[in-house]
Amino acid sequence: MKTPRLLQYLAYPQKITGPIIEAELRDVAIGELCEIRRGWHQKQVVARAQVVGLQRERTVLSLIGNAQGLTRDVVLYPTGRALSAWVGYSVLGAVLDPTGKIVERFTTEVAPISEERVIDVAPPPYASRVGVHEPLITGVRAIDGLLTCGVGQRMGIFASAGCGKTMLMHMLIEQTEADVFVIGLIGERGREVTEFVDMLRASHKKEKCVLVFATSDFPSVDRCNAAQLATTVAEYFRDQGKRVVLFIDSMTRYARALRDVALASGERPARRGYPASVFDNLPRLLERPGATGDGSITAFYTVLLESEEEADPMADEIRSILDGHLYLSRKLAGQGALPGY
Repeated sequence: MKTPRLLQYLAYPQKITGPIIEAELRDVAIGELCEIRRGWHQKQVVARAQVVGLQRERTVLSLIGNAQGLTRDVVLYPTGRALSAWVGYSVLGAVLDPTGKIVERFTTEVAPISEERVIDVAPPPYASRVGVHEPLITGVRAIDGLLTCGVGQRMGIFASAGCGKTMLMHMLIEQTEADVFVIGLIGERGREVTEFVDMLRASHKKEKCVLVFATSDFPSVDRCNAAQLATTVAEYFRDQGKRVVLFIDSMTRYARALRDVALASGERPARRGYPASVFDNLPRLLERPGATGDGSITAFYTVLLESEEEADPMADEIRSILDGHLYLSRKLAGQGALPGY
């Protein structure tokens, strides 16, 4: 007897280990979303998962959220689409989770949602880009006077813990001349996210800001998606002709999240425990900002250094992709000069 077409696309989980699910799913693609339902005859969606790997017999998925409450009887249902989010002027002055859901607003005026966009897309082609011809006025004298940043450049802020990376981000948000500020807090502690939100509430630029967060307790795939979503929001406003400043704090934790997802999907570790796909995915994200004929995205990426003396392969890789580099000194920070530049 031939299996009904509907049942050909459904699968029970063969294995659930933390946020990772293995199932015999057919006709799915990397990055595809799958709904998790209580049973094949039920429509209630209790969770979602994203395809992160394809093995010989099984498909590897990473949960969006946690596995609490899932049983052997749940059913995975492929949706045929990748993770997307609604973007538009409605997200200005708002805090978003990794799925694009608005969890808090700083303003009472709400604009209509404009469009839905897939968050993991290729960088713009070189033909659509324009060169860096105009300086970005940051209001930070050490940057404007000595390390001038151009509109559309991608800058790295490299520092050890406690050197003032977050303080420098606050200064840039308050003083930089731009239309929109998009902040992605990736793998940060919940306390740090709370402090950043409190700062934005008191800022006179809160109506120009969008904050996307995935704290350290979020699953690895959520931390990856948060960085993608923040970049997607910035791209939307660039396409509207705006001058956008994007902050990702931090790229180190984003790379670690990529590593966790890759190892869970069965990849082998390579340099310093990082699978090869991590080094493929880094430029895919870092090349998305820049200036086009419509608008611009100037990006600042923080990079957490394990040591100022020892070589760090991940920091070296990120450094080689970015346009400019700002280094904060632990010695100056220890003397009370924050940020330590």
